Amino acid sequence: MSLRVLVPHRREAVAIVISAVLFGIAFPPFPLLVPAFVCLVPVTLAVVRRADAQQRWQGAARIGFWFGLIAYGINLYWIAIALHIYTNLAILGYVASLLVLAPVVAVAMAVLSAVRRRTRFPVAILLPVIWVASELLLDHMGPLAFPWLPLGLSVSGVPALSQAADISGVRGLSFWIAATNGLIVDAWMLRTARRVVLSRAAVIALLLLLVEAYGVWRIGSIQLRPVAPVAIVQPNVPQTEKWQKQYQWKIVGMLASLSRERLARHDAALLLWPEAALPGFLSQHPDWADTVRTLAHDYHTPILFGVLDLVYHPNGDFDYYNAAMLADSTGRLGTQPTYHKTYLVPIVERVPFVNPRWFEGLNYFGGYGRGGTPVPFTLPFGKVGVLICYESIFPQRSRQYRRDGVSLLVNITNDAWFGTSLAPHQHAAHLVMRAIENRVGIVRAANTGISEYVDPLGDVHGATGLFVPATATYQAQTTDVISLYVRLGDWIGALSALATLALVVLAWRRRRMP
Repeated sequence: MSLRVLVPHRREAVAIVISAVLFGIAFPPFPLLVPAFVCLVPVTLAVVRRADAQQRWQGAARIGFWFGLIAYGINLYWIAIALHIYTNLAILGYVASLLVLAPVVAVAMAVLSAVRRRTRFPVAILLPVIWVASELLLDHMGPLAFPWLPLGLSVSGVPALSQAADISGVRGLSFWIAATNGLIVDAWMLRTARRVVLSRAAVIALLLLLVEAYGVWRIGSIQLRPVAPVAIVQPNVPQTEKWQKQYQWKIVGMLASLSRERLARHDAALLLWPEAALPGFLSQHPDWADTVRTLAHDYHTPILFGVLDLVYHPNGDFDYYNAAMLADSTGRLGTQPTYHKTYLVPIVERVPFVNPRWFEGLNYFGGYGRGGTPVPFTLPFGKVGVLICYESIFPQRSRQYRRDGVSLLVNITNDAWFGTSLAPHQHAAHLVMRAIENRVGIVRAANTGISEYVDPLGDVHGATGLFVPATATYQAQTTDVISLYVRLGDWIGALSALATLALVVLAWRRRRMP
């Protein structure tokens, strides 16, 4: 087979690049709204033209692959920068990520082409169904799952347009945005029919008005109630010092000093430290445990902190976990189960599919243990669910906490390795979706920022700067609303996946007809 079949034609290449650039600027921190609603148009037009010309799906897969490769390459460039801190294999990690994501887009475009070719259904129907099904796949790929940039995330900075997430989750917003892209494609394909174009434009406007009207009504109708004042410490430990033995006591001293400064104000019912705030195994450093106990006891304030937890098994083997522990207001540790992180960063925290101990000789090829079913921490003001690092990008985890009765979510993270890239802003934006989906407040404590509070309406309060030490106290709130999303889960995603399978079967059956 000639390699030329893997290279897009010039017209296709232009469409791919335009769509990829629009996709690249559709998400935070870019304060733009339009790109998300048009980013799929050029690449989808290229696919649909092939389908309508009765060309086979392989060309569409090629278009989708290159679009996915370039679009995610633009948005995820920080992976190479971040991993470079850890390993000389950073570029390989970046390329590996793209080679997981791009094929998913290739499959989505191949399915779109095959179904359009056999059914001629409107793109406004096919595109949102198939695109959302692909987003669901990225959320459920086991150890390779990476749902970092759902289309719905693009409206996280516009409260009136993001409130509908409490109906359908972020996937419903993705469906709406992809449908708008599809309507534009249909209008362009039928642009000589003025009435058809106007009807598509009217539907686009109507959908926008409905989503915004719902958002305005929801913002005005939901009653917030206070939960507790929650304080955070942002120590700003550079990643180059984070795991160096000679800096351990410096780090603990920074945490203790900032904590005393904040707790002396007596304005918090809970203090949060970031992910892996203590730079080692607590069981091997009893003096660190004494520091945490003393702080909690002296100021009568529980401290929830990130740490590495070492667990030995009866057979002499062991596992270590990225964990969160609680020191209660009397200074006692271990009165509640330690939380072990479940969703682990591929490669860095756990090497997928193989025995991670094979890579013990390589730095930052992780062998972390995977936690089991999470149990919320119980505090005097209610239950608290913990999200460590990028667990915040998995909607199902926050939903399960809400179903378990939490009145507050907390996200502890170390984003130092992201540097000053787009990643800290993209990462923090997911909390807006989680807060709206579950109608619960979320407090975030990040090692180097962004620390913040997101209220149940998705409004962000008190966001700290990047790479500065900081403390803050946020008045956390919740609601008595049990949203449709909490009740039903990702029903838009599930229906889209089923509909995609049905469309594939329909296309296959029509292919077999004489």
